[in-house]
Amino acid sequence: MANKWCLLLVGLLAAMAQAAPLLLQGKIGEAAVVMELDIDDAGQVMGRYFYRKYHRDIALDGSTQEDGSLVLGENLRSDERRSDLILHPQGQGWQGQWQGPKAAQPLPVVLKPLLPAQLTPSSDPALQPFRQSSPYDYERMAALKLVAGKIQRFQGYTLQWWREPVSSIASFRLQDGFDAATRQRLNQRLAQRQWQGVTDYFDCLLGGSRAAGGDFEQTVTPRLVNRQLLSVSEFTSYYCGGAHPDFGDDPLNLDVTTGRELQLEDLLWLGKGKPPLVRQDNQDRVDIQYKYTVLAPWLQRQFARLHPAVFKAGGQDDCDYNIPEVWQFVSWYATPKGLYLGPSFGRAVRACEYPDWSVLPWSLVMKHPGAAGYRLP
Repeated sequence: MANKWCLLLVGLLAAMAQAAPLLLQGKIGEAAVVMELDIDDAGQVMGRYFYRKYHRDIALDGSTQEDGSLVLGENLRSDERRSDLILHPQGQGWQGQWQGPKAAQPLPVVLKPLLPAQLTPSSDPALQPFRQSSPYDYERMAALKLVAGKIQRFQGYTLQWWREPVSSIASFRLQDGFDAATRQRLNQRLAQRQWQGVTDYFDCLLGGSRAAGGDFEQTVTPRLVNRQLLSVSEFTSYYCGGAHPDFGDDPLNLDVTTGRELQLEDLLWLGKGKPPLVRQDNQDRVDIQYKYTVLAPWLQRQFARLHPAVFKAGGQDDCDYNIPEVWQFVSWYATPKGLYLGPSFGRAVRACEYPDWSVLPWSLVMKHPGAAGYRLP
């Protein structure tokens, strides 16, 4: 499920990777907050907190003092040094004071551990994985409510759209066309992906808070729904405090019967024998040379044959699709006409990505069926 933009965000909270960051709840003045702090072996502190009323993260950076207290600054840029929050250990919790740059006077701070049994209950099964992987994110999302949007008819199915108002991340749920168990299974996967988008939104803005600000916009587009496949495009434009804004598509492709997320080799396989679907921990294929020596050259040849004008010598508008390497890392999803495969380019020519013509017809795909054994369209 990793995508281009998510890979760029891996470093945002890297300093929080130690065993168990402190998860705290309490008040700054009269305002309820949730806080996460990671203190490394050198006494450096990195963290974040949100006001329960507003949900958005405030970044924390600072250090541990000789007396065990923490001196922290909020949303500090790399060249800033400021003390906005001072915390002293008090039993299992912390007490201190807050005085931000615009505060009229200091406010008292009281924080206590937020234990797993104290996390906000939620009846949404799509949130439960976050309860384990990131209790801090779970605690925020458990208080957020999805708002019903438009009802859409798409390829013979009824889609109910839902939007999370703070992040504006929106996605749909299937209302008909499948038995109740199948619908529940698919809708839970769609809901999990939507909540992941909400988490990514807050993470992105957290990264931006340490720089010139952040921006995150995501558009979900259904591409194909039938008795075998559910295919959805998830296009994100973002700036999370890095050197440049960026964008990327992270499609979701599900097997309708099982709800399993599909790999390209489930639909298209050009190698010998059965396609190996097992991935390494970094999500690379076990036989990594397949995409370099087999898949990419084959895709280049097929699209050159299907679209000779685009593949004329020198490319088109500096977009040279003749280079097999641009077909090594493709974003893909299913459409009624065939399998869409988007090439990947370097930053200087990122505008060459996501052309509207790079669709392999099903008649061609079915000559090279993958592990799932679908008969499409």
